[in-house]
Amino acid sequence: MTATTAKPEKGYRWCDRCRRSFAPAEVVNGACPVCGGPTRSMGRLQAIARGIMSNELAAPDIRTKHRQLVRLIWTRNGMGQQYYRVIAPDLSYAKFEARVTELLCAGATEGWVRFVLPPAPSMDENEYRMEFLDEERFLAELEAAFADVVLHEDSPSPDAKERT
Repeated sequence: MTATTAKPEKGYRWCDRCRRSFAPAEVVNGACPVCGGPTRSMGRLQAIARGIMSNELAAPDIRTKHRQLVRLIWTRNGMGQQYYRVIAPDLSYAKFEARVTELLCAGATEGWVRFVLPPAPSMDENEYRMEFLDEERFLAELEAAFADVVLHEDSPSPDAKERT
């Protein structure tokens, strides 16, 4: 390389490890600014296409998978639907399921519920289970979690309200 001024690099830099593209100014010595891995040059359109494909193909982070496993455990055998019918909240089943899943994750952190998993994936669903270490706490937390969307016996029903 001569002592002349280098032309600014055109295009983008791609990191295979992060599956992201970067403007040349963001990359120092060819290293990815996020993970430090090597990057390679590519055109703008190719960088955009790779970025779209990597977002579509990227697996969700481990916390999302963990919540999905918790949800699968507590809703199996129709238990989620049974809780939903008993509590009868004024919200969709999907929102109910998400709220209970977050509640149970918090309960696991706080120690009043435990999730039991086999050491390796198993076809036996009984190896995946939930154990309540403090059932009273679960019931109290469940009631509190839905206090804003459950009609109480002394509350008028939504049908009783006048329509405008």
